[in-house]
Amino acid sequence: MPLQSGYTLLIIPLHSSLEATSFFLWLKRMKELEQQRDVLWHGLEMVDRARDWYHQEIHGVDQRLRHGSEGLGDNDYASNSRPNRVSLLQDKIQHVNYCLCDFISNAERMLLPHHRTAQPDAEHLPRGKGRRFQQRTLDSLKQQNYLLTKEVSKKSQWITQLEQEKAVLIKQLLEAQFEGHAQSSWSRSIFV
Repeated sequence: MPLQSGYTLLIIPLHSSLEATSFFLWLKRMKELEQQRDVLWHGLEMVDRARDWYHQEIHGVDQRLRHGSEGLGDNDYASNSRPNRVSLLQDKIQHVNYCLCDFISNAERMLLPHHRTAQPDAEHLPRGKGRRFQQRTLDSLKQQNYLLTKEVSKKSQWITQLEQEKAVLIKQLLEAQFEGHAQSSWSRSIFV
């Protein structure tokens, strides 16, 4: 969180309103740049924390892979909830990775004073920069395609499951109606 500083009163004698206006605009721009710097520092802190978390998770996965044969009978991995939690965590990580990739590729096109205002053509970039730009764009598209494909697959599985449940319910309803009809016929024959 950026530190809120106190106000400082600064009186500068200016000779014209043009000087005053340009000085005011300069002060305003300095304040905006300081706010941008604070936001960037905060983002860097978050990235560092995320990097540490990623390293811890990688270390934990490496440890489980090394000792995988020892834990074959472990009930924790045999439970049904474990794969769901791992799958949910992987989905979240992939979403964060996609957002970071998308942010980085789009940040270069944002209207910032030290960046170009238009998307650069690969042919006008130096050879290495053009390839990196194309590779980042390609990676971003691949990641987006992967996430969309995964989402479509999940929705398809969900639809299939709902259709199966619907078929079971229809079958149970028909059986219940048949049994109800059979019982009423049987009841009438007893009372007759």
